[in-house]
Amino acid sequence: MIENPAESLTPEALARLYLKRVYGFCRSMLRNERDAEDACQEVFLTVLRRGDQLGTVRRPLSWLMKVSRLTCLWVRRKRRTEVAIEEAEIDAPCDPGPPIEGGTERGRVQEALERLPERYQAVLTMHYQQGMSQEEIADAMELSRGALRVLLHRAVLRLRQEVKK
Repeated sequence: MIENPAESLTPEALARLYLKRVYGFCRSMLRNERDAEDACQEVFLTVLRRGDQLGTVRRPLSWLMKVSRLTCLWVRRKRRTEVAIEEAEIDAPCDPGPPIEGGTERGRVQEALERLPERYQAVLTMHYQQGMSQEEIADAMELSRGALRVLLHRAVLRLRQEVKK
């Protein structure tokens, strides 16, 4: 961890310390290795572009997760636009075949997580997969701790409902 953020907060230090966590978050949010790599690269390009502002960042991990979340949203929007264009170009419909069953419990939870709204996905991923504290998540999502607790509680309840479907 960075002991004195004002002195040693460089883009290189952030990449060295948090690259795996940022990639893991992007992979969880995007469910696609290539998109996650692109998003992770975009996050650290943002860090490089804002290098002169890094001295004002109080919580580097929270800030990186906020940038990561916004970048993942951008990638999703871009992907939806590309898919819509590709679908419009298809001449004949194709038969997708029978749906693939998510046989394992983990697979069912993962599928249910993907059906949740983005805010719920982000808060659950940061808390359970990234192991971030409530304070760090609240900073990353620009919420009060009370609002975060409510959001986390609702996300867990909604995930349980989705898993039961």
